[in-house]
Amino acid sequence: MGKADLHAHTCHDGWGDGNQSVESLLRYVEEETDLDLFAITDHDSTDAARAAWRLHRAGGYRYGFIPGVEVTNQSGHLLCYFPAGNIVDVPSLRPFWSTVRFVHERGGICVAAHPVYPPWLAPSIARTLQRGGSLDAVEVVNAGMSAGAQERLDHLAAQFEPLVALVGNSDAHDQDAIGSAFTRYPGQGVDDFLRALQRRQTEPVFVVRPQMRPAARAFTTRRSMTRPGWVRNVWREVRGRAEHVGS
Repeated sequence: MGKADLHAHTCHDGWGDGNQSVESLLRYVEEETDLDLFAITDHDSTDAARAAWRLHRAGGYRYGFIPGVEVTNQSGHLLCYFPAGNIVDVPSLRPFWSTVRFVHERGGICVAAHPVYPPWLAPSIARTLQRGGSLDAVEVVNAGMSAGAQERLDHLAAQFEPLVALVGNSDAHDQDAIGSAFTRYPGQGVDDFLRALQRRQTEPVFVVRPQMRPAARAFTTRRSMTRPGWVRNVWREVRGRAEHVGS
């Protein structure tokens, strides 16, 4: 059985609210964990994922890597992954299902991240899935959330289990948290994980709620309060439209 932790953040640029660089996280996973699959998912920016994809391909790491991004949409956060490496910038602040379609049309996969807020998100996802909507998984274990929020996720897991694959992640903003929650799946590599999603053979696993070092927590909090990554993401989209019209 493989182990995947596919929700982690870096300080790759001035917009990231993780504590380590891309290279440091990749090395930490290599040397300090037994993960078979890892992903970097900075908020509303694929820059770290692109850098990690290049480093991973050149580095001979023992584990698989999936580039990703955590996109802020009108209904919370959506984890978007591009397993084949065809990474695209996903627009922020669009409706939830519009964002899902955007990613699926470009060969990506989508996982609803910690869908306990806003409170109407989970019922909306369930209704759409019951009507035939397409979503690859729901994150029902998140080690970065409070115990109370995880209890609400536990109740949601029973609701979603007949409808979609379930996953667990650390949501690590510091390297010490990596692997504090993960997804168990048959096999080891990227292809095995994707197959497990399709067959709903994934198992979310909670290990421990990590205690972040005071300095690391302060850094993450400061970055979270001062860098709404979706601002740059929206600016990129607007600038791209202007350049297209100008040409």
